[in-house]
Amino acid sequence: MDKELKKSILVIDDEPSICKILENFLKNSFHVIIHQDGADGMAWLEAGNRADLIIADLHMPNLGGKELLKNLKASNFYDDIPFIILSGSDDSGERIQCLNLGADDFMLKPFNPMEIQAKVNAILRRTTRNL
Repeated sequence: MDKELKKSILVIDDEPSICKILENFLKNSFHVIIHQDGADGMAWLEAGNRADLIIADLHMPNLGGKELLKNLKASNFYDDIPFIILSGSDDSGERIQCLNLGADDFMLKPFNPMEIQAKVNAILRRTTRNL
């Protein structure tokens, strides 16, 4: 599949192993961009790059997933980008808060990479249909 025809997935996580797992599972169907923290991911977007979906860790140094989600949803430029939060914490309050802030899904670590891939496909099908 041509790189230009693939949808872009921005993965933001400070754990290199998580980034590698997601990249390996998603790279055949998507163009995968990896950043280690939310500030880097935000800078990448602000440099004029576009992601079709973002997968971000909840807790990261500098700018965590929840803060990144708030920033993106408050912006007219990025508020339509689907967003999946990953977290090692099973705190129901955090999950509810992230979903209420506009996250499309919230997944616990460790996760099944095939489930993430299925959720990404489902979210992109839904958002592409709404365009």
